[in-house]
Amino acid sequence: MSDLITDWPIPAGLSKQGRAAAKAIVEFLTEHGMTDHGGGGKFYTPREWRDRGEEYGTRSLLIITHDGGDHAAAFSWDYEQYELMEQLRGRLSKIGVYVEQCTSWFSAVYPV
Repeated sequence: MSDLITDWPIPAGLSKQGRAAAKAIVEFLTEHGMTDHGGGGKFYTPREWRDRGEEYGTRSLLIITHDGGDHAAAFSWDYEQYELMEQLRGRLSKIGVYVEQCTSWFSAVYPV
């Protein structure tokens, strides 16, 4: 799988597990036709996130923003797409990580 799929660039500087999580998320979003960034969907490394001055998620493996993009339903409880979120959880659990919603507009990926 390429590091640039459907306009979801995977940033350099991720750990091996963070990169695997990003690739799995891109694959999942692609399979579900949820690749429109809409509200600024993007991956960040923990270092990039800290450099932005963000407080939460800085000890994660990967950050994903989802402020209104079609992919937000896979990460934000506000969309009430619980089955979709559970499918993503199942996919990520296979590589030993999980997603935690930090705010309504971003989530972080952590090791199990």
